[in-house]
Amino acid sequence: MSSHCRTKVAILKGLRPMLSTQAQVTATQKLLSCACTQDCIYCDIWKLATLIASHTGLATRYNLSTGTPLNSPHSSRPSSPVASSPVSVDSSTPYAYIISASKKIEAQFQTQRSRLSSILSICTVSGADETEGLRMAHDRCSAAIEDLLDQEEELEEELLKDIQEMQYVHEYETGYGSQYGSFNYREERRPSMVHVAI
Repeated sequence: MSSHCRTKVAILKGLRPMLSTQAQVTATQKLLSCACTQDCIYCDIWKLATLIASHTGLATRYNLSTGTPLNSPHSSRPSSPVASSPVSVDSSTPYAYIISASKKIEAQFQTQRSRLSSILSICTVSGADETEGLRMAHDRCSAAIEDLLDQEEELEEELLKDIQEMQYVHEYETGYGSQYGSFNYREERRPSMVHVAI
């Protein structure tokens, strides 16, 4: 770790990745671009915090009651710690399983957000130079987030496959193009406002 790590300075000052405005996105990206070239727990924590802050859940990007995209994944706002508007799960709903699974994933994301907050608090309160405990806490949180992203990716693939099948059926039955227009099914999974590799 560089003795002049800008990310460490930012974290110790209590700064956090913020993505609500373009200025905040730019500032967050600037710190990411200044990440230490050698292994640095503070840069890794900042990357993880950015990844979590930029996460957009399925309920943010799709109307899970109808299985239709709400907007482009790349223009979606990051999901907030407050759950999005509740979607009633009825067993007769075509996407009941996906709605239920999505809610469970989002609840687990909330748990990891809380865990990350604890990690960041430790950084600013005490033990800033005792990085072994921070490394272990970061690695556990990071592994959990990767697992949740994998689960969400698989769920989204199921949803997109189903949407595509419904589109084909609609086109076959009506002889016209889909009323929903043509979706791009090759959109990048795990969309975020900033690119983060953890």
